[in-house]
Amino acid sequence: PNMFEVVMGENIAYVEPNGRYFMFGRLYDMPKQTDVTSARLEEINKIDSSVFDIKDAIKLVKGNGTRKLYVFSDPDCPFCKKLESDFKGLTDVTIYTFMMPLESIHPDAKRKAINVWCSKDQAGAWETLMIGNKEAPAATCDHPVDRILTLARKLRVTGTPTMFAEDGRKLSGAVGADRISAFLDAGKKDAPKVSQK
Repeated sequence: PNMFEVVMGENIAYVEPNGRYFMFGRLYDMPKQTDVTSARLEEINKIDSSVFDIKDAIKLVKGNGTRKLYVFSDPDCPFCKKLESDFKGLTDVTIYTFMMPLESIHPDAKRKAINVWCSKDQAGAWETLMIGNKEAPAATCDHPVDRILTLARKLRVTGTPTMFAEDGRKLSGAVGADRISAFLDAGKKDAPKVSQK
């Protein structure tokens, strides 16, 4: 009561009725032990996963592949490399990796991405680069890197790794296999409980 939510792009703030006090931060529902802000941010930042053109992605199927994960990743991003190692702990997921070289901080990343895309075994070349730290041989071909960068801007993806679930929820960072698995399984479940440390 007497508090209003203000959505500003991807952010949320709170204001009281006369507008004098404006609050940035998290709002918690203490009886329910839920982070109201996180739940709303997840809801307002959902995307329509049909925007992903999977022909522009490197596809990796683990187990039965029933869960879908769309990942924006940079070939020179250390957190993306960690994420690739974390993927080894996932099961029953299809991972679509969209190579998003952040040339402003990784000037060699686009070249590496193109070499991976132009490899005969894209998934193998990607894994070798990200986990084995060995580049794919130099190659040229028609590649989707520029289309992926355009899509990333449209989705306001500014850093890597950034992941999306099939229902359009977003998760950023190298967060570990358990958290990714829980994220994929969450769907429309209640918001996470507030830690009671």
